[in-house]
Amino acid sequence: MSGTQNSFTNFLAVSEVLNDEDLYEVRTENDSSGKVLYVGKNITPNAATSASSWYIKKLGYDGNGFLNRVQLPDNGIGFLYTWDNRASYFS
Repeated sequence: MSGTQNSFTNFLAVSEVLNDEDLYEVRTENDSSGKVLYVGKNITPNAATSASSWYIKKLGYDGNGFLNRVQLPDNGIGFLYTWDNRASYFS
């Protein structure tokens, strides 16, 4: 029983310091003023940008530069997009 408790305790300790962002490779594209326009996530470390295994979202900003929209791809969410073609997934 102590082996199970130790494994569970270790899992809890790791989960305390990790969050969802720590589980993914993350890429971003910024505009000329430094604001993030696109965010891509992939579960595979060093995944090719041409691989159809990226989750991508697009960020929008109001006239004052404040984030006002997080847009999902037109064809829905999933790890099925390429980072290279990110701009083509949003209308």
